[in-house]
Amino acid sequence: MKIKPTKDNLQEWTEIYVPEKDLFFLTKDNLKEIDVSDVLLMPSDEFFNHSTYRQINYVNSYLYWKIKNVHYVIIAEKNWIESISAEEQRLIFNSQMQCGRGLVIPISFVDELEKIPSNYIVNQNIIIQRAMWELLEDAIKEQLLCKMVYEWWDNGDCEDPPSSMPSFLKPFANTFSNRQGANCLAAVLFAVSSGEQEWFIYEWIYQNTFIETLNRYNYEVFSGDGIQKDDVVVWKDKNDVIQHAAYHIGDGLFFNKDGQTIFNPWKILKKEQLYKDWEHLTPMKYRRFK
Repeated sequence: MKIKPTKDNLQEWTEIYVPEKDLFFLTKDNLKEIDVSDVLLMPSDEFFNHSTYRQINYVNSYLYWKIKNVHYVIIAEKNWIESISAEEQRLIFNSQMQCGRGLVIPISFVDELEKIPSNYIVNQNIIIQRAMWELLEDAIKEQLLCKMVYEWWDNGDCEDPPSSMPSFLKPFANTFSNRQGANCLAAVLFAVSSGEQEWFIYEWIYQNTFIETLNRYNYEVFSGDGIQKDDVVVWKDKNDVIQHAAYHIGDGLFFNKDGQTIFNPWKILKKEQLYKDWEHLTPMKYRRFK
């Protein structure tokens, strides 16, 4: 089967996808031609360790993990970008494309390009900022978000939930989240709690917390052959860091979530597909011993 975001998903996403404050990532050379008197100018090392701007909505929307070769970050109120000259805007927008920042999308994601303010279209890309986002029609926002999901994040392919699937997984299986940050480790911990800790599924869980919680639920590393219902499989890189985890619901099917964004759905996947997706990493099984 193939899933897609619901109307409710899209309505929620339009509210949270673009953060309230605008961030612009720049090099030292960029600064020579920009008036920064009305903004905060923060060195990049300070910015990426700042408690406010490490919040998940900023991280996921601006795709921090893709940003490279920047020295400073402008933090601005949403209307600031409209107050500067067209030349300064173009310089800043070009810099956002060059550094790999999020909220930059190809013009092909929108059918009615004339409905996008022309100053936000640079080199066949649309630069999304808060003030311009608020002015867009809802239909344009939703079209853009749907395109983004299928072109960049997830093609929607998944398996029909089996009748034997635990009831606590049914509200989540093959659906998208309306909250940023829920990752694969959180999905697994929710499942091993048998749904008793529903709030787990919305968390952004790190490795040590994940392992500690598995242990508390009586899970241990299992090196034997085969896989059974309620097993957990993790995939580790060469540095022994867990890069992914999934929960086996039985019959070779897994409850799975790739990534921590709203565009990564909780899905039911076949074992063969999951192992193929993560074949570049080393799998390890955990089994509950009561």
